[in-house]
Amino acid sequence: MVVPVPPPPLLASHVAVRAAASAISHGRRVLLNGDHPPQVAALGRGDWVKLICGASFEDAADVRNLSLVYTLAGVDCIDCAADASVVGAVNEGIEVAASIVPTVQRPWLMISVNDDCRDLHFRKAEFDPDDCPLDCSKPCEKVCPADAISLKHSMVDGERTLSDPLRGKYEGGVITERCYGCGRCLPVCPYDRIRAVSYVRDPTMTAELLKRDDVDAIEIHTTGKGTDMFNTLWDNLSGSINNVKLVSLPDIGESTVDLMNTIYTIMEPHFKGYNLWQMADL
Repeated sequence: MVVPVPPPPLLASHVAVRAAASAISHGRRVLLNGDHPPQVAALGRGDWVKLICGASFEDAADVRNLSLVYTLAGVDCIDCAADASVVGAVNEGIEVAASIVPTVQRPWLMISVNDDCRDLHFRKAEFDPDDCPLDCSKPCEKVCPADAISLKHSMVDGERTLSDPLRGKYEGGVITERCYGCGRCLPVCPYDRIRAVSYVRDPTMTAELLKRDDVDAIEIHTTGKGTDMFNTLWDNLSGSINNVKLVSLPDIGESTVDLMNTIYTIMEPHFKGYNLWQMADL
């Protein structure tokens, strides 16, 4: 006799996820006001929720899974790196969520860029594993919250070096796509071999992403140290910014409002979207 196999526990939890997500989605739809998109209505109510994947985090598999879960949870926006593969991963997660709960709200997809390499959100750790002594306890590997550092003994002359840890060399190092520049590894290296490499997102690539119909918003990190670099970036994006909905500014004290007014003057000639300001302490 063939005994029927019960469904795995995942299916039961899957049903629970459907029910919970449907309830969240229904509740938020009931609270919408007028003809505003649900994200704008959420801002008006004061219950806007954004998932921040990380301006420099580029692990597509993790981003996809986070986007799936948080779309089902009903977030209004998913903020990710301005990278085509990452954007694709976010959209894939959203699409899978919609296949589970067809009525779920599609969150805005926001890409994060910067106008200045001094912004700490846009950096990566870097070191050469060949420079690491084999008797190092690898504290960098232990403190990394993203599991972005991996150091392993390599083979020498066809022999494994595990029996003699002082032979051979390390291989691996920083997994670039997982590193989001938190900097925790920098002070713990006993040999001071780790460095931070800062960068500015390519405005040409950003402009191309903004032309897509599955990218809804942009968050621009600017330090507030003048507006020349912001002006340059905005000029480069001027033909592709119909979907811009958010600019992130630092809290620089009493002059914050003056900076906001100055930047809006720069934005206004090409601006067609919602002007939503986010105060961020950088």
